[in-house]
Amino acid sequence: MVRIAISDVAFSALVSTLPLGSGAYEAEIDAGGDRLIWLPRNAVDRLSALRGPGDSFSDVILKLAAVGGPDELSYLR
Repeated sequence: MVRIAISDVAFSALVSTLPLGSGAYEAEIDAGGDRLIWLPRNAVDRLSALRGPGDSFSDVILKLAAVGGPDELSYLR
C-alpha cells in the first residue's frame, strides 16, 4: 500500500468506486485540505502514468471522473 494526498473533492469521487478493503484513508484532513489515502501500488502506478506536467493525483482522479464517471475510476482497481 502507498500513501498519497488528494483533495477532498477527488476523495469523494474516488472512494465510492473502490472495492471494500482495497484502500484506506486517514480520518483527518491535513492543513492543506487534502486527505491522506492508502492505495495498492498498482493503483498509484496507474495514476502516475496518467499524470501530465503539473498534474496532481487529484487532477487525474477528477479528469477520470469527468470523462467516464465511476466506471472510469474502476481503472484503479
